[in-house]
Amino acid sequence: MGTGVRVIIAIALLAAMGVGWLALQDSSFERDRTLTEWRSLSEAENLLRQKPIPEAWPAGLFISERGMNTALESLKDAQIAYDPEFHSDEDTVVHLRNVTVDFQAGFAWAFLRLDAYSKKRDLTVKFGGQASLVFKGIEEEANGEAQAVFSLSLLRLDPEFGWGWSSIKSRSYASELIETGLMPKFTEAFTLKLPFKNSFAYDLKQDVTETVPIRDPKNENWIKVQIDVPPNKLAQKIHAANAVVLEGGIWLLTDFTEKPVAISKDEPPPEIQDDIVRMRKDLERIRIPKLNDADIALWVNGTVAHLVQDKLNQLPAANRTATVKSVQSKGRLAEQKWSSDVLGEGGVFAELTDPGAVTATLMVDAVGISWTKGRRLKVSLDAQVDARASLDLHVDPLVGRGVGTTVDLLGNTAIASGFDAGFEIREVGGNTAVMLKPDIGCRDIKLALKTDRKAQFEEAWVSVPSVGANINVPVGLQTAPDVMLLSDLPFQRRGRGPDGKPLQIKGGEDNLLFTPAWAEAQYALVPRRVEGDDGGLWIAANLTIKLLSSESTGYDRAAAERMLAAAATGGQVRTNCPGEPGFAFTIGDLEFGSTQELVKFFQQRELPLPQILGGLPGIPGTGPTIPSPMSHVPGLAVPAPSPIPSAADFTIPKIPSPISPIPDPAMPKIPSPLPPTPDPTMPKIPSPLPPTPGPTSNPAEMLRDLF
Repeated sequence: MGTGVRVIIAIALLAAMGVGWLALQDSSFERDRTLTEWRSLSEAENLLRQKPIPEAWPAGLFISERGMNTALESLKDAQIAYDPEFHSDEDTVVHLRNVTVDFQAGFAWAFLRLDAYSKKRDLTVKFGGQASLVFKGIEEEANGEAQAVFSLSLLRLDPEFGWGWSSIKSRSYASELIETGLMPKFTEAFTLKLPFKNSFAYDLKQDVTETVPIRDPKNENWIKVQIDVPPNKLAQKIHAANAVVLEGGIWLLTDFTEKPVAISKDEPPPEIQDDIVRMRKDLERIRIPKLNDADIALWVNGTVAHLVQDKLNQLPAANRTATVKSVQSKGRLAEQKWSSDVLGEGGVFAELTDPGAVTATLMVDAVGISWTKGRRLKVSLDAQVDARASLDLHVDPLVGRGVGTTVDLLGNTAIASGFDAGFEIREVGGNTAVMLKPDIGCRDIKLALKTDRKAQFEEAWVSVPSVGANINVPVGLQTAPDVMLLSDLPFQRRGRGPDGKPLQIKGGEDNLLFTPAWAEAQYALVPRRVEGDDGGLWIAANLTIKLLSSESTGYDRAAAERMLAAAATGGQVRTNCPGEPGFAFTIGDLEFGSTQELVKFFQQRELPLPQILGGLPGIPGTGPTIPSPMSHVPGLAVPAPSPIPSAADFTIPKIPSPISPIPDPAMPKIPSPLPPTPDPTMPKIPSPLPPTPGPTSNPAEMLRDLF
């Protein structure tokens, strides 16, 4: 072998060794995991020292490892690049090909695969990496919607090279990306944003129309009332959220007060590894929900009930007042009939003067809400009811012409009530919802209405002291609708800007463009189980994600939730109380069922008592009309005596004979000039009146009960 050949071979070997060495070199990024892990554990320990997790926190959301990996699917194939308007000299685009997370006590490992591509260089470099998944807090957007933000804190990034001459270029490109900090910056710009309700609101507004049957037949005697509660939102905002990473998942703990977030110490102790081991053991005390097949658990502390209670009690009186107004009616409120074969029919009845004649207000004075050891809500309230009704009253007592008048009835009463409320999962159409379900036992609310003046009739004989009504209303499940707490309606996240272009985000001081692989993502929590313990309420749910290639239009989640809530409450089967509403009238203290009371009523007013069997004044009866032998003398204080001897002896009155009476036997007897003869028998003179049969029934007996 010649010298020249040997030189060429030596050069080739050296070149091959150089290429191989270069290909084997790693231009890697690496950050110490120890300090990051220590800080995460330190923050969790400080939170645990403040109060037990999660029991002592108002609310919390636990996301399992499986649930988080489901959510991270939305980051696959997303891209990050510089905004060319601000950085036109660099055209590198980084693709996130895959990302998964593994939760350990105090630390969330994320494993990445990325590609970096430059069109002008015509180069692509693949990377494998490791990062820490970090909770960045709650971010509120301009439209008021909030999101829990997670980002990746890069710990290690390794380029993957092939063999051959082209790897030299790729290695140079990879080194440039890492040394300039572009890859760490772009990697940490991949953020996961999950919908998060940072405020809760319930509108007290109610607008319900109920048809209330008054008496039988119910389809012919009823009042339709409208119940209104003014709009007012009971709202609560979450001011703080803290993350605690445990083995198998992550707690997002929320507070309703603006307390500072617990932070770790600035510097770790010299024995940092020993401190990490100790803090990991402390975190084992934290409760992990039993999710079974669910992805997420929502915790609500029972003490939140006191927060709702205080907000209700602090409302202005107008917002604690429900108004009730009649809008339509049919039939009569009350009616009592009586009849006589001689006198015909009479009675008493009452009806509304117009459709809006009944008005009432119910003002809640105080509300008490607490969580019971029976794993339910207990609610108590004190309220005041004020009512007014305008009625037409008509009386026909058989002894005069029927008369009527209009009376206004007023009344009020206090109500002290209480009930329990449980929770259930219900299917509404094609959706699943968690409902708060009041459990109200039936009870009667009694209200006595009275006039504030005498009822004035046109006829003096029926001017009575007062008119009233005793109302009895059974109240129960029909008065308390269910409340929707959570539903599986999806939250939307748009993957493009308003102009259809990539989303603009900040990467430090740089402007970046984020382009997910979808145009719209829909996140939904599907409730699976709801249960309580002595401390509060647990809701287990699955997380579902739909990634759409185009944006949906016309979807308003708030409006859809209102419609779903209306469908859930409107479709519920209401169990009415077994009792029926009662509406009974009183007319003074008078009891028309007694003849003595009826006679007394006429006599006290110095009114002539008509001859009942001989007809009524101005109205022919079954026999000839005979004037009373004792005519009424104007101004005479003594009333005309009644021809009726008693209530028990209701017979035809005795009419005086037209023959002069026989002289009193006590007068001196004058002897007759004629011889004594037997006294002649007194001739029997027939009555000038034809015999009249007695009544077949006693009208006084028929007046005994008005109701």
